[in-house]
Amino acid sequence: MSTDRNELLRGLKYELIAFPLLIIGPILITIGLKAIKHQNNYIWFVAGVLIAIASIIIGFLGIRIILNAFFNEK
Repeated sequence: MSTDRNELLRGLKYELIAFPLLIIGPILITIGLKAIKHQNNYIWFVAGVLIAIASIIIGFLGIRIILNAFFNEK
């Protein structure tokens, strides 16, 4: 049983995409909550929530691809 390097690299690319989104999402949520309080503006909050959800989904997809690269039998 060997590791499929192409799948492993693909999974790591997903994880590298998810990492900055994981940091940007909560920052935008915080900015959005302050904008709601001062200007009644929901754009930053909605963008932050969508980015946070996308980072979670992309992160789980990356983990699944990495695990398939390790444990998939061909």
